[in-house]
Amino acid sequence: MFESQNCKSRPLPTGDASSEQYPSVTAVPRTLRSKLCLGLVGFIVTILVALGGVWFYSLSTLDSELTALRAKGLPTTAKELTDFYAVPNGIADTTNLWVSAINSVQAANLRTRASALPIVGTGPTPIPAPGQGWAELEAVRTLLGELGGEFQAIRLAAEAGGQVRFPVDMSAGIATLYPYTEASRVVARLLTLDAHVCAHDGSSSQALHDIRAIFALSDALRGEPTMISQLVRIAIYAVGCDLLERLLPYCEWSDAELESLQTAIRSARFKDEMRNALSGERAIFLIALDDMPLGPFRQSNAREALQFYETAIEGLSGSWPEARSQQRELDARINSLTGLSRLRFTFVSMLLPPLELATVADTRADARQKCANAAIAVERYRQKHNRLPQSLAEIEQDLMGFSSEPAAELIDPFDGQPLRYQVEAARILIYSVGENGQDDGGDCPRDEERRPLDIGFILKVPDSR
Repeated sequence: MFESQNCKSRPLPTGDASSEQYPSVTAVPRTLRSKLCLGLVGFIVTILVALGGVWFYSLSTLDSELTALRAKGLPTTAKELTDFYAVPNGIADTTNLWVSAINSVQAANLRTRASALPIVGTGPTPIPAPGQGWAELEAVRTLLGELGGEFQAIRLAAEAGGQVRFPVDMSAGIATLYPYTEASRVVARLLTLDAHVCAHDGSSSQALHDIRAIFALSDALRGEPTMISQLVRIAIYAVGCDLLERLLPYCEWSDAELESLQTAIRSARFKDEMRNALSGERAIFLIALDDMPLGPFRQSNAREALQFYETAIEGLSGSWPEARSQQRELDARINSLTGLSRLRFTFVSMLLPPLELATVADTRADARQKCANAAIAVERYRQKHNRLPQSLAEIEQDLMGFSSEPAAELIDPFDGQPLRYQVEAARILIYSVGENGQDDGGDCPRDEERRPLDIGFILKVPDSR
């Protein structure tokens, strides 16, 4: 009884005292959650600050790189590219002359009028050599006779030389069209057809003017700031070399005329022109990048592309084999992007040009240039000494044409070795080993449909003409 009353009279803790002496079972978890939330918020803020710092650093670095390019006079925007695509000071601007010539040929409607003829239409090729029967000869003569005004415009432009800046709006970036550049190929084909007729008619001097006009047209495109335009320039140059190879055995050209052909052939500077084109391609990439919804990836794509282009352009300062190796490595780096890297640099992998293929095209053009120049030197040597040289090294330097590096004129750009010189019973072969780097014995057939393994010039010896 006493114990029961004593228990009843014991006061129970209440109010603040109960909170201090008997903590709630939910107090500790609430405190832990608060700390976790604060920690998470702090972590997120830290990450955002870090990302902001990286973004700001990337942006400022990109701005510095672009500023450095502008200081060198290289384009980074549409306006700058428009200004960059210009005829340099000291070089004749023959844009109006070539535009007039191209427009006149386009208006001649050759697709319809000459559809059954070779070269400009779908008529049979190759054209028979001078002295052999040519079924379409009269039809071709008739067509060419109707194009007197067009040829006058072409020859006026060719004789003026210079360089063009076609009326192209570069602000369209990758969507830019180059109608005049593409149409210039038709002009080259028309000149080719005329040269064949002149050779058949025994007018060697006029055939010479046609060949030189083709090289003049190719040279007019040398300042084009895009890869596709440079490939057109190279294609027209190849037309001139091929035509020279076909007609040289049948045209009686003097030493002075042959020397003038060498001057026309040697004027191209393919490495410099490729560097110029890559500078334009870089600007086109940046223009396109500004139109893409890439968000924070824009700066990273731009910086990555700038690095690729800079390495590619620097790679052209060495030999052609070194340049090809450098571009091959860059292509491999792009193709090796996987996972997050490929996602991050999607635009880079999509729009960078195939650098190795472009370099191979330029190297082939350089090889073709050297073989053609050497072939003319062989013919000049034959006319001077009344015999063929035993080797290319036997040819006097003045017959090779002026060069600040004469030894380089006879070096194969694909392997760094001397051009191959092979004398056969009916022909002489001067050739490069081509992109496979192997000597395939002068495998450079002229009329077969397959692509030859070697790149060269076939010169018939006098007794076989």
